[in-house]
Amino acid sequence: MLSEKKMYQGEEILSHLEEITKRNFLHFELRGLTKPTRDILNEVIQGLLTRIDANPLASFHLFSGLMEALLNAVKGNLRHIIFKDELFQKIYSSKETESRQEAEELLNVILDTSPLRDAMQRYVVPEKLKKTVQKILQLQDKTRTRKINLSEPEISFMHEVKDKITKNDQKISMKIKISDKELYIRIRNDAPILGLDYKRIEASREKHAVLASEGRSTEFFRPDFLDEKESAGFGIAMIDEGFYNMGIDPIENFTIVTSNHTTTAYLTYPIEALQKMDF
Repeated sequence: MLSEKKMYQGEEILSHLEEITKRNFLHFELRGLTKPTRDILNEVIQGLLTRIDANPLASFHLFSGLMEALLNAVKGNLRHIIFKDELFQKIYSSKETESRQEAEELLNVILDTSPLRDAMQRYVVPEKLKKTVQKILQLQDKTRTRKINLSEPEISFMHEVKDKITKNDQKISMKIKISDKELYIRIRNDAPILGLDYKRIEASREKHAVLASEGRSTEFFRPDFLDEKESAGFGIAMIDEGFYNMGIDPIENFTIVTSNHTTTAYLTYPIEALQKMDF
């Protein structure tokens, strides 16, 4: 985890908390979202929000949205690793390639070309991606709590996942800036959003916005509205709802941009809205 002038890791951040929360620019680099990481980030965020006299309820909505955004980044990186591995296996086992190197070269061309990458979705079942990501997150939680011993197949599976994560070296970067008028957060992870998933997210957010304009934003979470596909954005809907609860338009203040190699979320919170006490 990084700051503008000094580098601190893990618990070091807590021992320098007073100094850190006085700054107007912070830069964090994360590999995952463990409980200790969430606890450290909570201390930092609450320190920053206390400094600007934010309403405690606004602090809750902002931190909840931040955790959802970071969890989406974690899932996005995991999903991309799994998608990449599944696609490589399909290519390597086909008759179109004669060597592992040739298969890897073709895979890189596909991943670097968004129309090709999106077209390859039909070779990787979305439901399998969803279940595999959920399995990894559940096993990681079991490992952290140490309340349940993993079985040999689970241990072997997690070793494989760890090796793939290390090989791909995928990270999450978060920057926080504070000015007189706004608190700005940028979260970037090392994976693109597939085209169809991005369109579903945008369509989902538009439906939510329509309900919010009618004063019915919470109805979006009813089964007849909510698209529960893994990549369609339940977490994003929760972030949007936090904005709506604070009287902030998320369509204007929360933007998601994706490219061939990264996905970036930009969240802007007006200081005046964070300080408001009538919601």
